[in-house]
Amino acid sequence: MSWQRYFTSSPYPRSARVYSSSRVGVVLGMAISIAITGVLMRDGRVIAASVPFLLYAGVALLSKSYQREPQIIVERVLSADHTTEGETIDITVTITNAGSHIPWLGVSERIPRVVEVTGGDTSILASFDEGEKISFSYMVNAPRGMHVLPGMDLVLWDQITLAPRRHFIPHKTQFLTVPIAEPIDEIEIRPQRTRAYAGVVRANQGGSGIDFFGCHAYSTGDDIRRINWRAYARTRELIVNEYEQERIADVTVFLDARERANPRVDKKETFNYAVRAAASMANYFIKKGNSVGLFIYGEYMNWTFPGYGKTQMRRILDSLARAQTSDKEVFDDLRAVPTRLFPPRSQLVMISASLDEHDVEVLGVLKAHGYQIIMIMPDVIPYEASQIEQSDAKDLAMHIVTLRHRLIVDALARIGVEVVQWDVRDSLASIISWTLSRRARRIA
Repeated sequence: MSWQRYFTSSPYPRSARVYSSSRVGVVLGMAISIAITGVLMRDGRVIAASVPFLLYAGVALLSKSYQREPQIIVERVLSADHTTEGETIDITVTITNAGSHIPWLGVSERIPRVVEVTGGDTSILASFDEGEKISFSYMVNAPRGMHVLPGMDLVLWDQITLAPRRHFIPHKTQFLTVPIAEPIDEIEIRPQRTRAYAGVVRANQGGSGIDFFGCHAYSTGDDIRRINWRAYARTRELIVNEYEQERIADVTVFLDARERANPRVDKKETFNYAVRAAASMANYFIKKGNSVGLFIYGEYMNWTFPGYGKTQMRRILDSLARAQTSDKEVFDDLRAVPTRLFPPRSQLVMISASLDEHDVEVLGVLKAHGYQIIMIMPDVIPYEASQIEQSDAKDLAMHIVTLRHRLIVDALARIGVEVVQWDVRDSLASIISWTLSRRARRIA
């Protein structure tokens, strides 16, 4: 991606143009003061001492009347404007002198505080001939979110003036860093309602499939390859095997962005773990061909309409990249969730680090309306405990928090919500494979 901007004398404000002239005025004032002092003292040597200052100020003022403002073309090129956490972006800045010779020009990028420079140079100081191009490159690594490079600081020196002219060049460039979507092997879901297209979700209906579903008496048109010959040997009647149909489903990934549900630990937002879990779950279900939507509940209700394929995954990642926590009272509990947005009797995958009794009540209502719910709870308690010094107060607090968390998990289990407790120090994929895969369900 390339952004280019052209600058002439207009971008230099009056304060920048007269900055060096004020220094020349100081020199001129000193020369006049020395000369007046010499006249009052009637000392020719003192008057002669003012001559170099007068000559310098005169030459500086004379040269400034012929001085032209620089004409500079600045171009910034990014290797990508859309990247994933942990990946680097290569940035190249090219400065072209479209005007006369510039004795010395310094250009320095303004880098946002959260953006880390991993290599290269973010500034340059050089002499520019007419038509000359000079470039510098650097690499950056940024956390999740939208990041803006606001512009560049420009410093111009000439051969006469005592002080440089300084100016900020507004030249905005944006790039987006999306969360990592961790690959997940298998998740088995059983929504009450599926779509008509073939997929990997068992539909609780007989037909073509892999898993055995039942038997029925043979009728004209049935596939003879599905006849159960062992049953025929016992009953002398033709019995046909049925297999469970596998179709695609509607899945909504629900991200809880309330501030009270995402505490900060050691100046780190635990919300980032929830965002990563949401990206991983959405990525899995989209790859399996399902219709996936995203609902972010926090500062406002951010709804990404359900869709399929890579384009839908990009929309979801873009929304997750911009997601932030909020403490608005109107969204303090889940009772404000507009359930009409969710497809009826579909699958909900909710990610929340902390719930209370009112939230459990709302989830019970959703279950009563036919929604199947998977609750992923990033468990930050072990991580938080490792950051606190050992004490009796810590042990008591940990016991209370753990007990309350266990009560919430038990309440969710009683209403039929599948709970995945994810210790953020471990891989999400390994926890999912132990709890939500088809093999894990059979073992349970």
